[in-house]
Amino acid sequence: MQLLPTQEMVKKISDSWSFVSGSAFNFKESQRYTFHNHDNLMAVVLPLYIDRLPQHESIAIGLIVDDAEAQKIASHMFGLSFDELSDDDVKDAKKETCNIMGGGLIVDNHSELGLPTEIPLEEFFELQKTATFSRLFVSDKPNEDLVNLVIFDVNNHKFSGVFSL
Repeated sequence: MQLLPTQEMVKKISDSWSFVSGSAFNFKESQRYTFHNHDNLMAVVLPLYIDRLPQHESIAIGLIVDDAEAQKIASHMFGLSFDELSDDDVKDAKKETCNIMGGGLIVDNHSELGLPTEIPLEEFFELQKTATFSRLFVSDKPNEDLVNLVIFDVNNHKFSGVFSL
């Protein structure tokens, strides 16, 4: 398994986000998350199974997006106004966005993506804290803390097949 070079990853992430959101959006690699208040944020986590076996996952792709941006995605994705969107529409849009964005980042013929799962941010940080590598990409919009995408290895013995601690 190998990851794409950073510049290719940035381009794929930016292009994927523009596709799902309907507006041009650029990303950059970062050393820190860009959100300040994470009391109500959730993370969508997408497992990558090596050799297509659920017990052999080693990479996870996490998407952290605020509610306002998630509603914009859902509205564009489903062709609905904000008033017509349900909470499930917004959750589905976040999961599908993680799937689309994460699916193009791994170059490997022997791996398979799992199903994206939404978890509280604190659980996400717990899952990520034992990672031996992590690559963080954040939105390039100044003064906006909208979107964070992180790719990391899962090195947690409690973790097997599903994202729960």
